Amino acid sequence: MMRRPLFQASRTPDQTRQPTQRTPRTPELTQQSTPEMSQHHTPDQTPQNTPRQTPDPNTPGESSTSVINGTWKVGTMHDDGRIRVEVIEGVLEPSNNCSKQITNIMHERLEPKGFAWKSVSKDTKQFYFEEFKKWFVWRQEDNLVYEAWRKRAADRYKDLRSRARGKWEKKKQLDNRIGKDVWLSWIEEWKTPECEKKTEIKRNNRKGGVVRNDYPATHTAGSSSHRKTAARLADDYTRDPYSPELFLYTHTKNHDLKTFIDEKSAKLYEKIKSLRAERSRPADGSSTPQSVDENQLFYDAVGDRNSKNRIYGLGSSQDLFYAPSSSKIAHFSNSSHPNSQDYEKLQTELEVMKERMKEMDAMQQRMKDMENLLARMADNQN
Repeated sequence: MMRRPLFQASRTPDQTRQPTQRTPRTPELTQQSTPEMSQHHTPDQTPQNTPRQTPDPNTPGESSTSVINGTWKVGTMHDDGRIRVEVIEGVLEPSNNCSKQITNIMHERLEPKGFAWKSVSKDTKQFYFEEFKKWFVWRQEDNLVYEAWRKRAADRYKDLRSRARGKWEKKKQLDNRIGKDVWLSWIEEWKTPECEKKTEIKRNNRKGGVVRNDYPATHTAGSSSHRKTAARLADDYTRDPYSPELFLYTHTKNHDLKTFIDEKSAKLYEKIKSLRAERSRPADGSSTPQSVDENQLFYDAVGDRNSKNRIYGLGSSQDLFYAPSSSKIAHFSNSSHPNSQDYEKLQTELEVMKERMKEMDAMQQRMKDMENLLARMADNQN
């Protein structure tokens, strides 16, 4: 089912505007439960006050959350030293913090036969999740958080292996965080004809079938996720961006909203403009253009989800605009009266993301200061 925009504006994405400054409202999410605190140690290795038995990550209906005092803000540090996280639209937030720590945890234990996420043993995966609990705290059920963590961990593991292989193949460099026995096993696996064939097929698929070493970038968002870019645009526009606006911003050079990075994105946007002109045409006997649902417009222009249930051009922001669907085609009921519960839920989620972005830099700096302090203390002891 299609996500409805929070605001229905009369202007189109082609009508650019100067960003305005505003102070985003900080949502105060009320306490939903008062679960017990984890028996795990906090990042500074100090025990928490009230121990409990940690549930198996595969056990549904159990929670690893800590006692919530006052309001709950995603991305802030809890009293026990852990960072507060939450599953929003199926994604762990704050996304950047979770991804970095998941990768760091994986480097603590890698398996020689872990050629893919599905090859990693159940014990090692459980170790990863248990370590994750030492750094993050949540108020949702473990099975919900675990499912979101599992998806993120699979992506991070794939990226870890890809980066390691790229460094070895291009520069003959080894990642010193990966043990020698793991390296030797992985290198031998990469050399096999079967692995090389699969790699070539995947490489060409990512390039749209074009065999080139200098294949251009597929978007201009840089290292920022599309979700983070969407949150920035929401601050600039003082409203939620529509999917065509995000696509235009992330697929034009220097974000000039005119110069597309490739022919595919240019053709898609021409189709979007053509559909917009057609659907906004005044009805018979009227001179007023009809309102157009921009998110539906973009989906129809793309035409379909791909075999992996992804919508071209939106990256990680896909679920901000469209409801997850097991089918390849999403059905949308156009209504001028959006469901108030959906509206409030999406509005709260967006505000949480904005708040998280503003606090992320400060939080990362605090963590870096703590690491530097520990390093100095270690040097003094030596």
